[in-house]
Amino acid sequence: MNPTPLDQVPVNAPQRIVEIRAGAEAKRKLLAMGLHVGDIVVKLNDPHWSPVLIRNLTSNSTKIAIGQGLARKMLVADARS
Repeated sequence: MNPTPLDQVPVNAPQRIVEIRAGAEAKRKLLAMGLHVGDIVVKLNDPHWSPVLIRNLTSNSTKIAIGQGLARKMLVADARS
């Protein structure tokens, strides 16, 4: 299992959050949005300048928009393996 930043994974491929490499404030923001280590998420778009849209499949959430900086701090692995 080789963790990859969320912003670099393919669209519509289920991914498990394995680590959040960020400071306390960034972790607090992600937790407030309902994103936790162990959750399965799917990236809905492949933006160049706009926020990354994701859906948390674990909590059956609606779309969540996070900045590309936060997406780079979320390390994920393929949930299908």
